[in-house]
Amino acid sequence: MADQRNKSEYVQEGKSKKRSTLGKWTRRGFIGVGGLAGVGLLVGIGGNAFLNKKVRKYSGLGMGEGDSMNAWIRIAPDNTITVAVPRAEMGQGVYTSLPQLIAEELNVEMSSIKVIHPQPEAPYSNTFMLTQEEPNAFKGYSMMEKILASMPLIATGGSTSIPDGFTNLRYAGATAREMLKAAAAEKWGIDVKDCRSEKGHIINSGNNEKLTYGQLAEAAATINLDGLPELKKKEDWTIIGKPVQRLDIPEKVTGSATFGLDVRLDDMKYAVIRHPSTIGGKITSIKNKEDIEGRAGIEKVVLTEFGAAVIANNTWRAKNGALALRFEEDDAGNGGINSTQISTELTDILDKDPIATPVDTGDVAAILSDDKNQVIEATYEVPYLAHAAMEPLNCTVLVDSESAEAWVGHQGSSIVQNMVNEITGLPKANIKVNTTYLGGGFGRRAEPDFIRKAAAVAKEMPGVPVQTVFTREEDMQNDMYRPAAKSRFKAVVESSGEIAAWDNMMALQSVSNSAIGRIMPAMAPSPAKDEATIEGAANLPYIMKNQRVAFGNHDIPIQVGFWRSVGSSQNAFFTECFMDECAHAAGKDPFEFRQSKLANHPRFKAVLEKAAALGNWGAQDGKFRGIALHKSFGSIVGQVATLSKVGDKSFKIDHFSCVIDCGMHVNPDTVEAQMEGGIVFGLTAALHGEITWDDGSVNELNFPQYDMVRMNVSPKVDVHIMDNEFYPGGVGEPGTPPAAPALCNALFAATGERVRRLPIIKQGYTFS
Repeated sequence: MADQRNKSEYVQEGKSKKRSTLGKWTRRGFIGVGGLAGVGLLVGIGGNAFLNKKVRKYSGLGMGEGDSMNAWIRIAPDNTITVAVPRAEMGQGVYTSLPQLIAEELNVEMSSIKVIHPQPEAPYSNTFMLTQEEPNAFKGYSMMEKILASMPLIATGGSTSIPDGFTNLRYAGATAREMLKAAAAEKWGIDVKDCRSEKGHIINSGNNEKLTYGQLAEAAATINLDGLPELKKKEDWTIIGKPVQRLDIPEKVTGSATFGLDVRLDDMKYAVIRHPSTIGGKITSIKNKEDIEGRAGIEKVVLTEFGAAVIANNTWRAKNGALALRFEEDDAGNGGINSTQISTELTDILDKDPIATPVDTGDVAAILSDDKNQVIEATYEVPYLAHAAMEPLNCTVLVDSESAEAWVGHQGSSIVQNMVNEITGLPKANIKVNTTYLGGGFGRRAEPDFIRKAAAVAKEMPGVPVQTVFTREEDMQNDMYRPAAKSRFKAVVESSGEIAAWDNMMALQSVSNSAIGRIMPAMAPSPAKDEATIEGAANLPYIMKNQRVAFGNHDIPIQVGFWRSVGSSQNAFFTECFMDECAHAAGKDPFEFRQSKLANHPRFKAVLEKAAALGNWGAQDGKFRGIALHKSFGSIVGQVATLSKVGDKSFKIDHFSCVIDCGMHVNPDTVEAQMEGGIVFGLTAALHGEITWDDGSVNELNFPQYDMVRMNVSPKVDVHIMDNEFYPGGVGEPGTPPAAPALCNALFAATGERVRRLPIIKQGYTFS
């Protein structure tokens, strides 16, 4: 999910910058907005006087037996520690990394921790997603944070889980620890200073007598501390920053993990949905409803405002029934949309005045118009992309006259609650959300559409749980796509290698306007105010004497949304490839050219230099290398791609060297895995990814038409994590943006030909 760090990153070199984003609602910042009413604050349980009073109340639903130290920690008599993790586990490791923050301060072993996903309640709001400020509920919230908590904003995205939880969850663990020590001291009649915590026990330092946390939890839950405890120093960490085995892996290996499609309930029915054939169209009537309802196992055929669905006693019958539906539809005037038209319209936008110019320093026009200067020009283009998460979209909903319950893998439990409320009219307090594992999210599972549709279908079968599923074809043809985009550059590089002028004009649809418009239309930014459009293009670290970055909006009824790394996913490709063009036009080495322009950004410079060293830049080994450097979501990533040439335009991607500076990190294994996965995700898009349009509909139906990087093409990846004490940045998305430009720059090194349009395979290249 994109963030608000384009103009002012929340962490700069050696300095923390904070800025209010009140009124600047962009990208995934809205994935959990739920309105100011119906918060669902139920029972205030136990013990922390310092947790901001606006966010103290929570239900504790699903946390099992025992006593709560605060909203995140419950301790059972057998010393099991239940930790509430309000962020969706979609493979990024939050069910381990967030408990690590608590375990470090609580002084317990990770093996003693059980994870649950709590209900969408105020303490679990992701305030960082909108404020980009380090939150601390235990000291108190700002007004903006209180508003977000009151909504509440329960959301996973924008690589914000660790930045949002880093301070809060350590204080949750530390205050619980001190409450337990206080309870033990009272029981023993000694000073609390004579108690210490160790591996789930409080120990009397005088005689080494010990009590388990479980024995003390009931008494500790009533303790009110009179001050905030000190957090451990980095040098004293034994869990944070260390490789910890992920808590979700065993059940995924054994097959006992529950994803959305695994949900099975008594008397459950299954629905498969059919959408209109044309984007923005509407099914007006079903021609053969009686015929389909007469088939064995078919319960009902329903027509909602979102499309048609067949409900049956198993998915296979529902799918076949849905495929057999015949209907009348209205194309809403969109039947002529096609890819050729889209490309032409984007070019036209590049030639018009921009709707916004967020960067305009110096006098770019004067430098470019000076006949004495040689102008370097290039236009880059990327197509629409689907999310193509491995688990097709699905949601199970049970609706009755007084309450509703949903079982779904979603990136925002508050969105689920809001959408079920919107469709059923039931109070939010009466809507329970069960968040399962996600078989891939990438921003797609932050969307409200499949929740609305599932609730509308389930409403047609009161008292019966109904699992609504998108087939892969319905999923692929009804995505919220990454937008097609074009980016035109003009630059002047002096003989010294200095960039005298840098001009960048972009044309694309506004992601935030489209996505937030689906969730809370009144709060959607105008295209001109969408910071997601320019992220990764307007905040370049390189020294430039004169710079202009501008954009125009493509107004078209295709739905676009947050795709892994959002604006940076295309802007890194655009800017880092053109930066390479500038280097070669100036006769400079691409690494040295970049390095010479990073004097004002030592963290960037260190990452670039480490990536070059890790990737054996300059080696005379017959291989070809490309380099890219990019910052997104608070983290700086440098990558070097190494290729072997096996034919005229045939290559083997041997190796990717990846360096990340994400500030302080929690689990290095997770960071490495996210970099590896992000690179493969980025390479898949660069090599194969393309959604095309004809007659108002998508041509690609399934993976045979929307290919993925296979094992034989996937490169070996080495990851290095920079060590420092800056506040954490994100890791889920920053690995993706540099992958495409690093690869394309390596291809230029091998062929002398620039790849300015993706996907690469459409330019005649093959990979093995």
